[in-house]
Amino acid sequence: MRVGRAVSGVLAFVVLLGVVVGTVWEQQPHGYRGESVAQDVFSAERAFRVVREIAQRPHPVGTVEHDRVRDVLVGALRGLGLDTEIQDGVGRYPGSLRRDVVGMARVANIVARMPGTDSTGTVFLTAHYDSVASGPGANDDGVGVAAVLEAVRALRAGGSTLRNDVVVLLTDAEETGLLGAEAFVASGKDGRDNGVVVNHEARGAGGPVLLWRTTHPDGALVDAVEKVAPYPNTDSLTTTLAGAQTGSNTDFASFEPGGLRVLDWAYAGRSAYYHNIFDDPAHVDLATVQQMGDNSLALVKEFGGKDLRTKDDADRSFFQLPFGMLVVLPFWVIMALAAVTVLAVGWLSRHLRRAGETSLRKIFGSAATALVPAPLATGAVYGLWEVVKLIRPEYRPLFVDPYRPEFYYVSILVLSAAVLLAWYAIARRLFGATAAMAGLLCCLAVLGGILAIVAPATAHVLVVPTLGATVGVAATFAVPERWRLPVLTVFLIPAAVFLGSATWPALQTGITTAPFLVAPAVVLLGGLLLLTLTQAWPDRRGWAIPSTAFVVAVALAAAGLAVDRFDDQHPLTSQLVYALDADRNEALWLSRDSPDRWTRNFVGEGAPSRPFAQLWPTTTASGPATAAKLSPPTAEILSDTTESGQRTVHLRLRTTRAATSIALRYETAPTALRVAGRDLTPVPKTGFQFYAPAPDGIDVQLVAPAGPLSLQLVDYTWLPDSGIPSYRNPPGDIYFRQDSAGAVFVTIPGL
Repeated sequence: MRVGRAVSGVLAFVVLLGVVVGTVWEQQPHGYRGESVAQDVFSAERAFRVVREIAQRPHPVGTVEHDRVRDVLVGALRGLGLDTEIQDGVGRYPGSLRRDVVGMARVANIVARMPGTDSTGTVFLTAHYDSVASGPGANDDGVGVAAVLEAVRALRAGGSTLRNDVVVLLTDAEETGLLGAEAFVASGKDGRDNGVVVNHEARGAGGPVLLWRTTHPDGALVDAVEKVAPYPNTDSLTTTLAGAQTGSNTDFASFEPGGLRVLDWAYAGRSAYYHNIFDDPAHVDLATVQQMGDNSLALVKEFGGKDLRTKDDADRSFFQLPFGMLVVLPFWVIMALAAVTVLAVGWLSRHLRRAGETSLRKIFGSAATALVPAPLATGAVYGLWEVVKLIRPEYRPLFVDPYRPEFYYVSILVLSAAVLLAWYAIARRLFGATAAMAGLLCCLAVLGGILAIVAPATAHVLVVPTLGATVGVAATFAVPERWRLPVLTVFLIPAAVFLGSATWPALQTGITTAPFLVAPAVVLLGGLLLLTLTQAWPDRRGWAIPSTAFVVAVALAAAGLAVDRFDDQHPLTSQLVYALDADRNEALWLSRDSPDRWTRNFVGEGAPSRPFAQLWPTTTASGPATAAKLSPPTAEILSDTTESGQRTVHLRLRTTRAATSIALRYETAPTALRVAGRDLTPVPKTGFQFYAPAPDGIDVQLVAPAGPLSLQLVDYTWLPDSGIPSYRNPPGDIYFRQDSAGAVFVTIPGL
């Protein structure tokens, strides 16, 4: 394979690495508009005023601060001239959230309307305005709320008259289970059955704003994004994977079952600040705000002028190129490209054999091993992070990245590359340099063809760069020798672009996904870049290259451990529950996590005894606590009848200490359950938890087989607000997770 001399090959490889880095840099947010810009454009600085106003303190549902934030936003929307109201209701977990204990809440959604001139449907601009108890919610979801308000302000200032209705929907109780959005859909969607939702979310404190999930079919939605969104930051592989997982949910999960078409936008960089005490205005990246707002304003104008009665006809394959270019293709094009790639690789293999550069046996042998480094890299990266957590146990309970993750990110990339380079060194020795790379092309072509058949939305990530690489190699046989390496390098640019898009942004979404997303991408796409090193790889001491990469990866991980430390500005998350059994006047401290340097003052390893273990089944650590004088929740029996072997009980549940939620728990599920006017079907396995209960309580009706009923009531407050005499605040370098609580439980008597 005639691809150039040693030094030129290294230079070409470096150029392609520069393309990778440039692609990563270009996708990150850069710059923002100040308050002095024209009134009809989005300004991150203007939006930031809203963030400062609503993210002063934590404002979870059921608190006084929550009500203040709600009233501020209602006033702001009315000040923009929108017909605004608060829609009260009761929400429950959407059907996709299957839990033994179902979450419910009394919610207050904010709905503001801007009528269209000849409406064919509704454009919903949505975000949630509640926060978790552990942080002020400046990013999650203060930025989303602010982006919606600033987009509407700019729209009004420009004097735009849109064809379709625009509805601002600021949902309540998202953090407790997407409850406000579910209540909005269950109550009839404000009478609007035909609509497009532009949802705004955050799982961090910066980074690119990603379109990470869409409803299906997505054709018309993606076409609109391609047409007007300045920062699409998406591809169909990402949206396919996000749609298939349920580990991270947004209001999308409530809107989709209601028949609404949804674009789900979110950013996830600097995820250490997610649900953090420092999720405050000081940790908001205005460049990220600008990306979110520019996209929202462009999309509301686009959908506001379209005929929304035209439904999406099919899904699309799509991927991003630098400078905001989104390529959208029908599936048949991807399938055709996959077929062309397979044929091109077949022709190339035949040509190489006939030219005497290698044999088909060696090419097929290399192809058979080319996928091996992908799972090996996955295992290596997974193992690396497990070792890091073993050295730094404080990382174990984290569901986000460390505060300073950059050394770890680069370590993961280098370790994945080391596995790839080790395979390459072995393949060159076993099959020869030419067969090693031809085999890789064969492997990727076949794999891309399989994906094009079974999952065409994901196939572009292999088909496009593999086709480019194959054409580039074939072209080297048709140009003068001095042009061969430059021509090949040009055709490898798609692989470099895809590698940049598939690695660093994916790392920003979380180290825990890196073994399964980033490591395979480095191996498969990075392998194509090695084509430039066919003549540059040393014949002797080639093992020094992967060996050095392994050492560098370990050194980078060690640097990450040295640099990332917990302190007052980068606190450690901790989880603790105070549970009081009011029946026996007995209390325990509980935690779902192993004892850390703070909670070990309260708990030790070991699960609690019943009934604590029944109510907190995921507890792994417990310890004795002083029984505080906290009044338990109460249940008033309004009626109790038995007929035809079925017992019907009507209760009114109340918290007597202004708790923010109350739960009814049981060991044997009733046959029917109705809570605050809503039927829970299917009946949850072990109970429900109701947030923001009204002062006069919540009505519960349940039907069970005749006989005794064993029901327990539990109410919960945020641990620092629980009024427990033995409680003391943690040091400044520790903060409590949002599920830290003071709980009191009691058995309902008389049943």
